[in-house]
Amino acid sequence: MDEGTESGTPSPNEHQARYIRSTCEYIDRLLTDIEGVLNTSASGSVFPRYSADLTPLQRETIEDFIARLRARLVRILDDQGIARDRPAVPASRAIRGSLIAIDIAAEELRPKHVRAYGEVSGGMTAELESIAGELHDILGRLDRDLDEAAGDDL
Repeated sequence: MDEGTESGTPSPNEHQARYIRSTCEYIDRLLTDIEGVLNTSASGSVFPRYSADLTPLQRETIEDFIARLRARLVRILDDQGIARDRPAVPASRAIRGSLIAIDIAAEELRPKHVRAYGEVSGGMTAELESIAGELHDILGRLDRDLDEAAGDDL
């Protein structure tokens, strides 16, 4: 029999521990998805996927439920002596990756890319160049601001 945990119950073996941890991790990811729905429906998204149909009380109830369920997941892992992995990816790196993807998408608004979908008039050419340039400028300012803020933290 495995060595017991603090409560005197048997500890899971390595494979069981990995299964329990991955199941708890999956539940946590689903909770993160629910948080994403809550945040998306209340955001200023130009193309919202969800309508904001929750009352403040419903939203608070869901947020409390998520907090309670996460607290229980932590207790399950702690009671079984199962370690949680530390975050491997810094948030700043993930955000910068998304900013790079946005920058590429902005570049694809230039006339040379839009021409693949039909003739682009002279006026539209100037407009598309302006749009792409403006988006690049906004992204560049954010990138510089992030660099400056990171420098301030050092």
